[in-house]
Amino acid sequence: RRTTVRRANTVLVLGTVAAVGYGVVDAASPEVTRTQVSLPGLPASFDGMRVAVVSDLHVGPARGERFVAGVVDEILAQSPDLILVAGDLIDGTTELVGPSLAPLSRLDAPMGVFVTSGNHEFYAGDGGRWLDLFDSLGPTVLRNESVQLRRGSDTIDLVGIEDLTAPEPYQPDLPAALNGTDRDDFQLLVAHQPKQALEASDLGVDLQVSGHTHGGQIWPIPYLVPLQQPTVQGLDTIGNTTIYTTRGAGAWGPPVRIGAPPEITMLELRTAA
Repeated sequence: RRTTVRRANTVLVLGTVAAVGYGVVDAASPEVTRTQVSLPGLPASFDGMRVAVVSDLHVGPARGERFVAGVVDEILAQSPDLILVAGDLIDGTTELVGPSLAPLSRLDAPMGVFVTSGNHEFYAGDGGRWLDLFDSLGPTVLRNESVQLRRGSDTIDLVGIEDLTAPEPYQPDLPAALNGTDRDDFQLLVAHQPKQALEASDLGVDLQVSGHTHGGQIWPIPYLVPLQQPTVQGLDTIGNTTIYTTRGAGAWGPPVRIGAPPEITMLELRTAA
């Protein structure tokens, strides 16, 4: 019996080491995923628009400038029409981590590069300073506001709100972000947490892109995420709103991914017949 227990323990330890080793390697190399999204109400001029979505880089102790540069290179290689960054770029203060984000200044797309906050931007008490730093790097930070995107003869509203848990004075305010927009127009929302689609659906948002969940990051956590979020990863529908939840490009805590590989998302928006 003692021999059997020893052998079982040995197998368990070796299996754990192998799984963690695989998870470390997997977490270091975000894959590009491609998803076509059919959307009623998307103006004809926007049919075929390619949108890069990235979130949850969690740059800090485990991920630095080299990782950020690799993500930027991969995004630019896809030649997207629009780039959306859905929060949780960092883990740390602007002084310690800020310089590692320098490669973000190279992001460029014909229709712009836009960023919203995630919950981690506020963990070090530097939330407002982080948003200012993102602005200084070139991307446009959407702080409970909207901008109009034009393609051909048509327009859509791009809307960005703060993270669901952001403290004062940064609380999310979707009604304020939608103020002045025409509710009959197509609206694309960037919001860090999928849970924010519940309000988005009530207010008539057509499409939301989010991150936050990491797809669970390490098995079997994906089975627990639904206790806190209405969707875990990929394309889904919440009420009247279509939502895509990216697994994110980085990792929080241990730089390990098991069963939920990191991703850089490419969405191809199509006008539903």
